[in-house]
Amino acid sequence: MIGRPEDLFGEMVAALLRRTEMPRFDDPASFLASNDDRRYPAAFVVALCGEAHPQYVLAKHVLAGPAALPSFLRDALHRIRDELRSAVVDSPGLRGALLAAASVDDVEDANDAQDRVWAVTFPEGVGVARNWVARGAELQERRRLNSTQPNPMPLTDPIASMLVTANVVIAPPDSGSDPDFWFDHPIPLDAEPAATELAHGLRLLNEAVGFELERHPEWRGPLSVVLSISTTRDGYSSPARDLVGKAVASIGPVPNLRVFAFDEIAVRRLWDVAIRPVVADPANTVFGVEGSYGRHYSFLKAIAALWSVLIDDEVRATFKIDLDQAFPQERLVAETGQSAFEHFMTPHWGASAIGGDGADLDLALIAGGLVNQADIGVSIRTPDVTPGDVATPEDVIFFSRLPQALSTEFEIGATRVIERVHVTGGTNGILVAGLRRWRLFTPSVIGRAEDQAYLLSGLEDMANRPAYVHEPGLIMRHDKTDLVPDVIKASAGSKHIGDLLRMRLFSAYADTGHKAWLDPFSGCFVTRLPLTVTSLRFALHALSLESSEVATGYLREGTKRLADSGPTVAALEDTVCSERKGWTDFYDALDRIEEGVERGGERFAKLVAAAKTVVSEAELTR
Repeated sequence: MIGRPEDLFGEMVAALLRRTEMPRFDDPASFLASNDDRRYPAAFVVALCGEAHPQYVLAKHVLAGPAALPSFLRDALHRIRDELRSAVVDSPGLRGALLAAASVDDVEDANDAQDRVWAVTFPEGVGVARNWVARGAELQERRRLNSTQPNPMPLTDPIASMLVTANVVIAPPDSGSDPDFWFDHPIPLDAEPAATELAHGLRLLNEAVGFELERHPEWRGPLSVVLSISTTRDGYSSPARDLVGKAVASIGPVPNLRVFAFDEIAVRRLWDVAIRPVVADPANTVFGVEGSYGRHYSFLKAIAALWSVLIDDEVRATFKIDLDQAFPQERLVAETGQSAFEHFMTPHWGASAIGGDGADLDLALIAGGLVNQADIGVSIRTPDVTPGDVATPEDVIFFSRLPQALSTEFEIGATRVIERVHVTGGTNGILVAGLRRWRLFTPSVIGRAEDQAYLLSGLEDMANRPAYVHEPGLIMRHDKTDLVPDVIKASAGSKHIGDLLRMRLFSAYADTGHKAWLDPFSGCFVTRLPLTVTSLRFALHALSLESSEVATGYLREGTKRLADSGPTVAALEDTVCSERKGWTDFYDALDRIEEGVERGGERFAKLVAAAKTVVSEAELTR
């Protein structure tokens, strides 16, 4: 069979419609004559199959409407055609994969048929389930560390020398308008303060630090905790801060913590009094907390460098947690012999090593793992993600849970020290020296997997790079399913759309030299066909939703966010370049302030005093 790439892809989709032993696509033609908004993604799937489909003419008619959704899907069909044609030229082997997938009807074995489809849309999944242990062993070999030189000055008092950070996202009341920024499960502004995950997380963190101080009376508390306050809509910074203050107050005394909260207003004040006077380009406002995930994530790392220069020179590291997580201290001691903060004393954090690929690694970063609350009774090492089975039509096209589970078991769950690539946003940290040396950041437009995008900013030279060291036994308990189940369910559609945007952004951000290193999990979002795969996933997911009402909301939100992402993706290279300069200026400013203070300069002493005033005003536990 010889044909245009878009025809071959359409033949693959048409063949999947005919197969019955794989998760069956509901007949999209059944929606075409209805008033259900699912008629639009159904028409998209049928149109993708090409003119040979018996309902092709009707599908084209359905998509001819002037509304935003059919217009978006019509445009997607044209862009898919162009993307497939370009990818066949740029990607050796893709035409052969398309030819094999187009004839998937002729393949009797379901596993072979699935592999033919995934070879086009999801090559990271090919053969994984049938070679699970071998693939896991290969992954650990790639992450192996050689010739490790321990950090000669590991942390000896993690409470005094570490800044713990977390983000609080607040959603104002529904006004009928779309959020300015989308998050997985924000705290409603009208939530009962004591029932929020913020109160939950800080209460348990206070208990965890108390546990440490009983074991180590020589350690000096309290632990400093920095919260960033983000909102889903501009203009709600003050009421969001009020809710955070009430939530902290609702806990009662937390003698083991000093909690500081920074909304965009407080961050801007800190910038204006301490950094702006010495920064090269004060208009480059990369330092902030309002915006997508990437913006506050970068702040929550960079604040430790500022803290160590301007607030407390004993701070040598930072570790980010999520507030729906907790350190299960008794279980950690029982199963690993160490409490949570004792794991931070490892000399592997800050060590140098040779990676499995022969690269020079600076292990300035550290990463742990998660165990679900429901599984901790079995063991803290119970993977929080399992492979599962291909169960939906979308899974037939893209099934990220498979490589995620592989990475969870063999990378995050490793019982020896290795290099980590796949990390979770609420269980990782970095030394201040590494921050100032590598000046890492997540682009502010990144809306999901901000933790995995962070390290990409330091990979200009893959042969000499910063890296996460895996600390076996550094595990947090994840309580989100029991803590905020209704919020998680309500935000499922938004989270899925964020996953689609993640693929488009990661495919534009990571280059070909990063792809193999990022595999299996993070790398599966870096694809040669980002528009093709995300558009088909969008349509198939909508067709699988349980009701017309839910599908309508998903399609409306997805159309807007995916359409709006086009200019963002196109400008990503320029965005990264501009923000890299902004962060370079920030760290250069810290260098100048530190040097000025050491010389006894009065001007710099005033900057330090002004910064301490802003930080003091940000404290919620005075």
